[in-house]
Amino acid sequence: MTEISDALLARIAERAADPNRRYMTAADDQSRVELPIDEIQRRYDERDRTEIEDGREPGLGHGDMFRMMQDKMREWGSSPDKMSFVEREDGSFGASTEPPGAKPLATPPMRSDWLELEQIVGRPMPEDLKRLYSISNGGFGPGFTGLHPVRVIGVNFQDFRRRGPDYCGSIDYPACFVPIAGEVLDYHYDLDTGRIISSNQDWVNDELEPEDIYDIAFQSLADMMEDWLGRS
Repeated sequence: MTEISDALLARIAERAADPNRRYMTAADDQSRVELPIDEIQRRYDERDRTEIEDGREPGLGHGDMFRMMQDKMREWGSSPDKMSFVEREDGSFGASTEPPGAKPLATPPMRSDWLELEQIVGRPMPEDLKRLYSISNGGFGPGFTGLHPVRVIGVNFQDFRRRGPDYCGSIDYPACFVPIAGEVLDYHYDLDTGRIISSNQDWVNDELEPEDIYDIAFQSLADMMEDWLGRS
């Protein structure tokens, strides 16, 4: 099994230090700007008008959904005057209550964090995972927002054990797996083999059989991080 060498760890740390490339959606987060709610609403409505002029069928549009979201937030007692807004390269928009800017790197997990996770899982965590997390307590690498923080790994492990990787209770979650990241697929460290296993929670819509929900994504954690470094 390929190990995380000093050279590989240094390359990972260098990319993790780049706020635009720290995790999958980091560039979007970096390009967010804070705008008044009314201005964001205007941009969504304008986009809807343009799409209808271009031939889209009238109906519930982006502006309508944004209004519904604002109504729901008011019901919950949250009605911010401003939100962060991003216009992506593909032309889509995004609004969030998260502040603009990529999420900063966190302090590496403490020994107590690892012990708590090991108590939840019932077995020691591998040294290569701990070595990788010496950079930060997650928040970098594969995954929409990077590797999960150690505490989130524990929470997600318990959730997967209760409800399975499709959250429906129809698929068992092996006790030797720990969930470390999530993109379109979820990624799990197999404590028995050191491999990274993917799971597809949307397996029904993808017309997969239950036995095909899991797949070997990478032969090792190092291989997964090499793949991440090779992405643009």
